[in-house]
Amino acid sequence: MLPTRELKTAQPFSFILFGASGHLADIKLYPALYVLALKKRVPENYCVVGFSRTEMTDAEFRKHVEKSIRTHMPAVTEKALTEFLTHVYYVSGQYDDVKAYKELAKRLEAIESGWAKNQKPKTKNQVVHLAYFSVPPDIFPAVSKNLCAGKVHDGKSPFRVIVEKPVGHNLKSFEVIKAQLLESFREEEIYLLDHYLGKEAVRNIYYLRHANPMMERIFKNTLINHVEITALESAGIQGRAGYFEASGTFRDMVQSHLMMIVSLLTMRLHNEGELDAGRKNALEQFYIPPAADMDDIVIQGQYGEGAVGKETATAYRKEKDVAKDSKTNTYSAMKLMTKISRWEGVPFYLRSGKRLSKKETRVTILFQEPRPVGQGATPNRLDIILQGEAGMRMHLQTKVGGTEPAFRPLILEDPLVCVGDCLPEHSLLILEAVHGKHQWFLSFDEVRAAWRLLDPVQAYLDSGKAPLYTYDAGTAGPKEAEEWMKREGLQWC
Repeated sequence: MLPTRELKTAQPFSFILFGASGHLADIKLYPALYVLALKKRVPENYCVVGFSRTEMTDAEFRKHVEKSIRTHMPAVTEKALTEFLTHVYYVSGQYDDVKAYKELAKRLEAIESGWAKNQKPKTKNQVVHLAYFSVPPDIFPAVSKNLCAGKVHDGKSPFRVIVEKPVGHNLKSFEVIKAQLLESFREEEIYLLDHYLGKEAVRNIYYLRHANPMMERIFKNTLINHVEITALESAGIQGRAGYFEASGTFRDMVQSHLMMIVSLLTMRLHNEGELDAGRKNALEQFYIPPAADMDDIVIQGQYGEGAVGKETATAYRKEKDVAKDSKTNTYSAMKLMTKISRWEGVPFYLRSGKRLSKKETRVTILFQEPRPVGQGATPNRLDIILQGEAGMRMHLQTKVGGTEPAFRPLILEDPLVCVGDCLPEHSLLILEAVHGKHQWFLSFDEVRAAWRLLDPVQAYLDSGKAPLYTYDAGTAGPKEAEEWMKREGLQWC
């Protein structure tokens, strides 16, 4: 039996969700909160209070939450779901109307005063308030100021404000958002959330290195030829045109998720309290390699119609609410280098796209071939597969029978299945925020480092000068991305 330490909390908390009728709340947050209740990770006294402009009663909102959970969970436990919904409430209002926040404060006080009556003095704990910003960044200032003006955040209770990535759409807008948040909150109250950092498989990139000194010894430029960081999706934008049109794959995946994977792979090994600083320091060492043309650094594409499984996928420009002449990228690939000594000279190739032939997130490390091996031999390779058929695969080779040295693949593999205290990423991150644990949330310095690195690339993609290649849905992406790798003397794994 493996030892486990389940993360749970006895601390009463109120989870206030801004954007309660939005897409993220429906597909991720309500199921995540339900899982915490199902697994008994929450205290007796807690509440989930939705806030948005849509007029709803508590009963209507509970039906909305229930539908979300039933739709996005593979199965539900009826007793647990019924009990969870008794903790769910709703307040409607405009985000820029301070009166609505005063009503929200009164509602919270009424709910929480009932808890205090049931608590013995010796067990009485301060209530933690968590405000989750599941709203567009242009609404952040109004919500932030009114949380304070309406006395929801009154400085008397522990407070956390959780902000989903991407933080801004470029370096300049990031600095603006940072300043706006810091006008209302202390930096230690701000939790910048990248849900990839809540995935056990992603965290394991770091801990595989931490727990296996052998891996640290082979992760060096004298042995490695190049690294691929891949995040492929077979799905399209799933009704999120409003968000995706303003973001695109490069902002949505490369600037955030893939850069976090890169930092976990290359950062120095630190203790738990220094993980965010370690990731930031690693990001600061990366650079865009010199090139005659930016097209040698980055490739972008957009999906057209095509077969995905047994279905015919709609072209991106024909998706609901997408502009007919949209220039938004649904595929991006780019090259980076680093000054980190043990990785210096090793190129990193990052790619991500939607409506591709399969769903997979993977780190692939290709090792050098110092000498010819023989017929049938291929380079040694390590795959750390984070999503899809998650696992680790070491690609070696072994001799086949005969006088002449010829070889066949020898693959050593094991599944990377979470064992022990396993929670969905949003469930885990919300619980860590209740505890005040910052290490798996982004720091402002990390986000700034990523934007400083990639801002010139994003500016080039936004300029209209970058070619936007079309690829059929259900394929591996634009053929130009394959040709780009061939010019590098490589091919995608």
